[in-house]
Amino acid sequence: MRAGELLGRRARDANGRDLGAIREIRAEAVPRSDGLPELVVRGVIVGRTRVRLFGYQRHDQRGPKALVALIRRLHRHSRYVEWADLDLSGPEVRVRRPFAELAGLDRP
Repeated sequence: MRAGELLGRRARDANGRDLGAIREIRAEAVPRSDGLPELVVRGVIVGRTRVRLFGYQRHDQRGPKALVALIRRLHRHSRYVEWADLDLSGPEVRVRRPFAELAGLDRP
């Protein structure tokens, strides 16, 4: 699957709650046996807002306090979903956990 096929797809939690759409893909560089890095997808960010995070969800991020506060407020309902918790078999992404169990972006 390509990133373009995943970004923007609607998502629902285990209870059928609309989570918005997949907004970002989180990956990690992992060394392969030959020493070269390989990107491994660890999870996605789902949310209703189209405003980008620009890294302001991180607690170590410095910047204009008003901008940081605004972006965090806009993303207060956005959630991180681990790759293993995604069901990509249908046109709509199904998250295997309810909204309450998903990690918010405001957690360190």
